[in-house]
Amino acid sequence: MHNNVKITAIEIYPFNVSSEHELRIATMVVSGAQNVLIRIRTNEGAEGWGEASSFRAIVGETQSINLAAAREIREIMLGKDPLDYASRIREMDAFLPYNNTIKSAFDMALYDLAAKHAELPLYRFLGGEKRPMETDLTMGISNVENAGKEARKILDQGFRMIKTKVGIDPEEDVLRLRAIRKEVGPGVRIRIDANQGWDRVTAVKCLHAMEDLDIEFCEQPVRRHDLDGMRYISERCSTPLMADESVFSPEDALRVIRTGAAPMINIKLSKSGGIKNAVMIANICEAAHIPCMTGCMSESGLANTAFCHFAMAHPVVQYFDLDANVGHIDEPIVGGVTIEKGMISFPDDITGIGAYPDPDFIKTLKSV
Repeated sequence: MHNNVKITAIEIYPFNVSSEHELRIATMVVSGAQNVLIRIRTNEGAEGWGEASSFRAIVGETQSINLAAAREIREIMLGKDPLDYASRIREMDAFLPYNNTIKSAFDMALYDLAAKHAELPLYRFLGGEKRPMETDLTMGISNVENAGKEARKILDQGFRMIKTKVGIDPEEDVLRLRAIRKEVGPGVRIRIDANQGWDRVTAVKCLHAMEDLDIEFCEQPVRRHDLDGMRYISERCSTPLMADESVFSPEDALRVIRTGAAPMINIKLSKSGGIKNAVMIANICEAAHIPCMTGCMSESGLANTAFCHFAMAHPVVQYFDLDANVGHIDEPIVGGVTIEKGMISFPDDITGIGAYPDPDFIKTLKSV
């Protein structure tokens, strides 16, 4: 029994990470990461870690919004049983219906604690077992002249799948994809992500122009609420669509499936509010035979490892965009997954997430 386990402290840390390069997407430019770390401590001396990384133009949150929300969530959680994580997460969702990214950090820390209490790696706690997982590496929107060289650099790092952002200038999008395919040849998988940057007419035109380039799939071509537009594109193009920004919640997943808007869905913990809701989305998709991808924002190796646990435990997740911390500089995270030539590997003998911030680094931060 765990009736006596209680949350005794919750620490909230601003967590900034530098990156080797900025990432330009259709709706914003990302340079480094302005994240938030959450540590939940119990009266038994256990601790669980979580991390939030918000893309403001996608999730409507910033680091300062997340810090403010985290302080209020802390008040409703202190003194309660962390192992009854489903109740804690339901309470969070009732208290703050939105703010999914910061809620995902609390959710992650609760799952970390629960899996540690069970003395299991998180993927085993979630009912999974190890399986091969290969991630792509994402490149942002760049000029046509540099696109081939940037794609070549990704291959030189050993990756065999490239995801590239599109959605600002349709003509340049097509030219950039032609340059990338010419550089990498026919054997490399290419995925594209418009981040809501096109309308339905532009999307059909672009995807038709790219038909000979063997694009594996196109993520979120139109605005998140335009499911009619997504279905319009799906009916007219051979490139499969993947709903990303259109699916924050399990209800969103049901809507995409019912309307036939897209045959694939991208599950991100920062959109769903964490693992509990992501599991619901995965189960809905499995029941509807909708293959999924697990994606990321600009998280460190801590959260990215949690994403890998979730993906590992759900066979409906067949595509992996788990390159969040590739290119981060001097990241102070101990343990966690390693990515070698695109293949994701877990360390042996871990419990919980198996990744945590360096204690010496945490001493340099101030909890808010």
